[in-house]
Amino acid sequence: MNKELQNNQRIFGLDVVRAIAIILVLLSHVYYLIDSTNPFLVAISGLFGFAGVELFFVLSGFLIGSILLKMYVTGSFSNKKVFVFLKRRWFRTLPAYYLVLFFNILVAIYMNYSMEGLWRYFFFMQNFSSYHISFFSESWSLSVEEFTYILAPLLLFFTRKMFKNNKKNIFLFLSILLILLFNIIRYIYYLNSAITDMDAWNLNIKLIVIYRVDAIVVGFVVAWLHYYYQSFLKKYSIYFFIIAAHLFFLQFVVFNVFGFDINTKPLYFRVFYFTFSAFTLALGLPAFVYWNKANSKITVVVEFVSKISYSMYLLHYSIITVLIKKTINELQLVISSGLIIFIYFFVTVFLSYLLYHFYEKPIMKLRDR
Repeated sequence: MNKELQNNQRIFGLDVVRAIAIILVLLSHVYYLIDSTNPFLVAISGLFGFAGVELFFVLSGFLIGSILLKMYVTGSFSNKKVFVFLKRRWFRTLPAYYLVLFFNILVAIYMNYSMEGLWRYFFFMQNFSSYHISFFSESWSLSVEEFTYILAPLLLFFTRKMFKNNKKNIFLFLSILLILLFNIIRYIYYLNSAITDMDAWNLNIKLIVIYRVDAIVVGFVVAWLHYYYQSFLKKYSIYFFIIAAHLFFLQFVVFNVFGFDINTKPLYFRVFYFTFSAFTLALGLPAFVYWNKANSKITVVVEFVSKISYSMYLLHYSIITVLIKKTINELQLVISSGLIIFIYFFVTVFLSYLLYHFYEKPIMKLRDR
């Protein structure tokens, strides 16, 4: 395995992926912030938001899959190791999540949002099997991640003694099995429900944990290839990236031109769309995994955005976007769209840096002790 990944050193290419992902997510809410009804801007915003979150899913799957794979094949998958893995993940994600959840509750009270089902947010149950999110809407993806952090190591832990030999292939088999399982779950839902518009598709499939875990597990497959076939993956990474770019164009441009939508191709959009999207992005990931160096000035900027990307994701919409828009509307301010967008990005970066520097970073240091 790549020494840098083993030693938890920063890989520039992965910082690029994080930076791209969070910028796409931020851009996806611009149309709402400036009250634009332009069909193209609305459509491209939806694509940016989806692609950004899916990038985070695949990257997360690659990183945690790499850790779990090494533990699994080296025979160190003990109770203690699993606990340490979960503790490290929870130290990374939960403190900032709960702090921002507290701020979101204050904003929800101020905005007079419904507080029904508030308890669900504390256990990531707000979108487990059905949608119960009335505020902090971006928390849906965090629920998907947290349950994957639990499901994947537990599956590997309880099968480690059943498959003592050939763990190399068993890890890949279990990863593919999970991907197939969630496609089957979506297919069963497809057979027993009727969804005819994208709003229902979002609320009943896209944003629901039990239908989305496979997006992260796809990253496990990349981790497996990186561990066992690094030279092959590195040699052909650019070709995989080119294939990914073509598949992305096919899925999000060509299909639209030919009228593929939730009504004309319901099986595809309700079952296979998510796995196909995840594999498309996963094919492009190796090109970034082996991208270790760049211009020093570019590196500083990209690494900075990457480091604060989690804080940016937590703060950018339900707190920053909502409050900026409410302030502008209540004070009846006349501000150009360009200035609103600048304020949005500046405030997001500034507050995210504060959250990272004074809260996330100290907790990470505490974790590493």
